[in-house]
Amino acid sequence: MSKTRRTLLRHSLVAGPLLSAQFFAAPPAKSETTQASEQWFWYPFHNLTMKATSSATGNTTAWMLVENSPRQGVPLHKHVYEDESFFVLSGLFEITVGGETITGGPGTYLYGPRQVPHQWTNIGTSRGRMLNVFTPGGIDKFFLSVGIPIHSSSEQPEVDVAAYDVRIKPLREKTGIIRLGPPKYPGP
Repeated sequence: MSKTRRTLLRHSLVAGPLLSAQFFAAPPAKSETTQASEQWFWYPFHNLTMKATSSATGNTTAWMLVENSPRQGVPLHKHVYEDESFFVLSGLFEITVGGETITGGPGTYLYGPRQVPHQWTNIGTSRGRMLNVFTPGGIDKFFLSVGIPIHSSSEQPEVDVAAYDVRIKPLREKTGIIRLGPPKYPGP
């Protein structure tokens, strides 16, 4: 056996045990699909529906479709446990992550690492939609437990936002969503 071949085999055998058994696991037997009907929820500053829940992705991600009106957006906040990606589907959004602010329409993307303050706002003249992807999953359970079920993506229920916010604040903070400031355009 040549010296080069022995060296290659020795390095391969040393590297082999470092691989996880999960690397060789068989893929799931069946894939899960989304239901045709969507359940929308109201949450302050936007409406949302889950496109993929953490339970459907093995807790790897949660995919949330949000829709809101012009001058609506989330307060400055950070996530303790999740990274968040923002992908604009329609409308015009201003997205801030850390010290970077971008403005863009369909196809605009920005990544927000956990622990980094971020905020997004619909600055267009019509309703807009954005896909927010959280990694790992889990935060969807918070939104599904505190969101108010609505019949359509544009429904705006009558809610005392201040009282609602006081009621959900302990769970929001326990979930690792830390509010750091107001929305860009505070509501009425």
